[in-house]
Amino acid sequence: MTPASGALVTVVIPTAGRPRLAVRAVESALAQTVHDLEVMVVLDGPDRATATAIGAIDDPRLRQLQRPRRGGPGAARNSGVRAASTRWIAFLDDDDLWIPDKLALQLAAAEASGLAHPIVSGKVRVSDGPGATRVWPRRLPRAREPLGDYLLVRRSLFWGEGLVHTSTLLAERELFDELPFREDIVRHEDMDWLLRAVRMPGAGVVFPPVEEPIATWSAEHDRPRTSRTGDWRDSLSWARGARPLISRRAYASFALTTIAAHAARERSAEGLWRLPWEAFRHGRPAPLDLLLFAGIWVIPEPLRARMGRRHG
Repeated sequence: MTPASGALVTVVIPTAGRPRLAVRAVESALAQTVHDLEVMVVLDGPDRATATAIGAIDDPRLRQLQRPRRGGPGAARNSGVRAASTRWIAFLDDDDLWIPDKLALQLAAAEASGLAHPIVSGKVRVSDGPGATRVWPRRLPRAREPLGDYLLVRRSLFWGEGLVHTSTLLAERELFDELPFREDIVRHEDMDWLLRAVRMPGAGVVFPPVEEPIATWSAEHDRPRTSRTGDWRDSLSWARGARPLISRRAYASFALTTIAAHAARERSAEGLWRLPWEAFRHGRPAPLDLLLFAGIWVIPEPLRARMGRRHG
């Protein structure tokens, strides 16, 4: 297909087997106040139901790209980038939504940033159950704070302090051409990309100067998603490979909190002893990390989730 003439932004929506959600995400993208865009739905493998549902939407800015086989979110995003011809690329997961001004706010923030390669994010409204919503991140990166510390170091009892969500990412195609998403890892391909991208000269993460969230993230724990494939060992394998990109403090905190949460959910006895060993051997854990690690294993996940929702 020929790209939408004069388009400024390509919205890449990877999807697999979720036609109803994909249609909702597409409609969210097409409703943007920035009209000069193309919306590219990347079908990650054969998916007749989703192809039919998307094909029923009558808008010349909408395109479909069919991958021959399932490759995961990183491969699907890379396929969308390669097929795009616009200056800017934005990503939207098929179960998330944007506010109408999302792209307009981000393009203005990119222009105002003064960076050669701005990576624009924003706050998200987290929906993880009926009537349960919060706004993340609760704070923005501090001046000169390493991105790895911002994303991986826990400084509070509850999740959501630091976040750069994939459905808020907007950056120039040049950056994605230079640094595609890795397709050889099962988890954390989005965070891996961010940690590598900010090392490029002139690159940095910026947020629009607004308090309201620009997207809604559907984070229900019982909803199947590609980001939950693999197990905690895949997360540990990624973290080991990412050690040159992050501080020892970030490595320890990630092992004792994020990876530990996966291991506890999988009821892995190996994770109970191996992750503290990793944290002390290769990282620099803080007392809060150890406290959170203990709480993850002792307090049932549903109770921890309820406590988090009350905290906001």
